[in-house]
Amino acid sequence: MIAFALLCCTDHAWAQKRRAKAIKAPKTELPAENPRFTEMLTNIQKIVFIDSIVIDKDNLLEAICTNAEEGRIAHYNDFFHSQNQPGAFLYVNQIGNKSIFSMANTAGRFHLYSSDLLGSQWSTPEMLKGFDEEGLHDVNYPYLMPDGQTLYFAAKGGDGLGGYDIYRTRFDAENGRYLKPENIGLPFNSESDDMLFVINEQDSIGFFATNRRQPEGKVCVYIFIPTETRQVYSPEETDRTTLRNLANISRIKDSWGSKSEHSAALRRLALLRSASNLGNDVARQKETFSFVINDYIVYRDMKDFKNPDNVDRMREVLAMRTQANEVDASLSKSRNYYATASSLERNQLRTEILKNEHLLEMLHEQIKMIEKTIRNTELNN
Repeated sequence: MIAFALLCCTDHAWAQKRRAKAIKAPKTELPAENPRFTEMLTNIQKIVFIDSIVIDKDNLLEAICTNAEEGRIAHYNDFFHSQNQPGAFLYVNQIGNKSIFSMANTAGRFHLYSSDLLGSQWSTPEMLKGFDEEGLHDVNYPYLMPDGQTLYFAAKGGDGLGGYDIYRTRFDAENGRYLKPENIGLPFNSESDDMLFVINEQDSIGFFATNRRQPEGKVCVYIFIPTETRQVYSPEETDRTTLRNLANISRIKDSWGSKSEHSAALRRLALLRSASNLGNDVARQKETFSFVINDYIVYRDMKDFKNPDNVDRMREVLAMRTQANEVDASLSKSRNYYATASSLERNQLRTEILKNEHLLEMLHEQIKMIEKTIRNTELNN
């Protein structure tokens, strides 16, 4: 009996110890997944990411390489020589006579506007239609595709995942407004801020920026291979953990498919960066110039101009010179790549080279005309 009592006491103490252990280590519940993210998991686009760069958000544009013949992106304040719109971005077309940009209202909310260059003056901004009705706000980071119709931008609200999401829309010329914007989904969007989606069609290279998994003030710019048609991962053939990793771009290596496709894209990216560096060097000197008025007078500062309109004309000349240098660099890149290109690529390159040669000739002619106007008006003052 004594032995039985001791055994019962021992069992009782062990049971208490087990219960105490269970109380000390309660089960931790994982945070609930965003229902919108769960819904999007079944429709993740197949995208090959070839590289990524972490950079200060203020220097975001340094990591994105655009082609002059497809337009360019700038900060609103830099382009319009203003200090009134910090954080606002702008797209200007290849000719430099049409811009789409973000501008904040008195409440500090961003909207998209367009403006045309008429002579040497930009027209009064007109707000783009088709955005506010969809519950979107703080609309920013515009990029217009070369077709002149397809517009990418980032905005908050709507059917987004949180923070800024990237959207796509097309212009409806018949009604003079943009169609209902479409969230471009995973893996480009997340619960963090995702912004500035750019596709460089000529080089078949895409860029987008996000602050997911980044410290304050930093963004990661992902470089990817654009696709003509949208293909998605099959939920039946891919487990949920892998789908989540692909959606979050946990490792860019997970997206790699064909080695030759990846290697070719890296070569295109290297050539693009090389050409872009030349353009950036020129852009940093955008208001450093030497302008000959006649054999005895040379202007080196905007303050030298007697006619106020010539300040704007000179800035237009400097912008065209920058664009001409970018086009010239792109021509050199295309000609160098031509020797190692496939027959299909050579056919495309011929068209691009002819197009750029025509654009370069047109830019030089426009520069000469504006420079002549500047000289004539300065000498007549």
